[in-house]
Amino acid sequence: MSAEKVERVIKAIANPGMAMFILNNNLNIVYISKPAEHLFNDYYKLEHGPFFTVLNSDYIGDIFHEIINSLNSQESGFSWNGIISHKAEGKRTLHTKITFLPIFDDGGDNNENGRKTVDFYVVIFEKTENTKSFNPEKLILSLLKAVELKDNDTGTHNKRVSYYSRRMAQTLYTKYSYPQVDPDFIDNITLFAAMHDVGKIGTPDSILLKPGKLTSLEWNIMKEHTINGAFILSGYPVPMAKEIALSHHEWWDGSGYPYKLAGEMIPLSARIVAISDVYDAVRMRRSYKDAFSHEEAVKIITEHSGSHFDPFLVEVFKSIAGEFDTIWNEHKDEDDADILMEIQNDARSISLKRQENHLSR
Repeated sequence: MSAEKVERVIKAIANPGMAMFILNNNLNIVYISKPAEHLFNDYYKLEHGPFFTVLNSDYIGDIFHEIINSLNSQESGFSWNGIISHKAEGKRTLHTKITFLPIFDDGGDNNENGRKTVDFYVVIFEKTENTKSFNPEKLILSLLKAVELKDNDTGTHNKRVSYYSRRMAQTLYTKYSYPQVDPDFIDNITLFAAMHDVGKIGTPDSILLKPGKLTSLEWNIMKEHTINGAFILSGYPVPMAKEIALSHHEWWDGSGYPYKLAGEMIPLSARIVAISDVYDAVRMRRSYKDAFSHEEAVKIITEHSGSHFDPFLVEVFKSIAGEFDTIWNEHKDEDDADILMEIQNDARSISLKRQENHLSR
């Protein structure tokens, strides 16, 4: 494509603020707009060359043949439109809407209009911010409130587990360059660690609130909260949500539940949450146990390295254990439990009144 033609296309589009590429008939990049350079600055080394090499997104690789077939198809209008995600080390996933549109030359005979498709321009719109318009935290908070109404002992337990898990993930990312952990992982575990017990929504109150020891039958029903949680979150597009709910009670040695997974068969996110969950549960005063000190909690975690917990993650935990104590002290339950108890009692009173009204009809 000549420089003059590139200029004509740019002038025709007449939008200097648009992120776009111009490609020749071999799909080589011949023009990159400044907004495109800015958008992809941290993700690719942009240069004139094959589009699918320069933008080497794994997602593009997955749909490469679909795009090529569409660009060669008269039925599709020699165009393609879709969402493509881009990853780079240390960066959050960038979601973009990309549209390939044809540039026609006169004189060819490759289509019914006597025109030949020779070049393309590619328009890019960032979708990352738009995806945030759906705020899953609102839904999650609603689910968490439902859990807390059933079990007032949880208090701010879920919030603290979220904070502990985030610090564990951040430490893996900054100090150990753990291959599975990136900014997306950190954001996700912060959100989904708080939902680890969401399956307790389906646990009967008689079992969930029982002050004494559970029978073997009751314990088996209690353990089903992992499967219930995975079912509740099964439709969520981020797999970590389901992984944590399902596997945070699995043990490193294979003696946990619900499926007795062992070692690295257990998702990393669930192995992190397992440590965070137990640390906080040990620190809490429950109707059936006294609260333990930070030192006692650290000792319990350490003693179960290699049995309950991933040994490497236990070492990570020990290196930042002081931060766990800080989180506990900053967010420990004080009046929250009493407030939550009042809410719970009000909810149960409303429920009883509804039952009475129904029976009286």
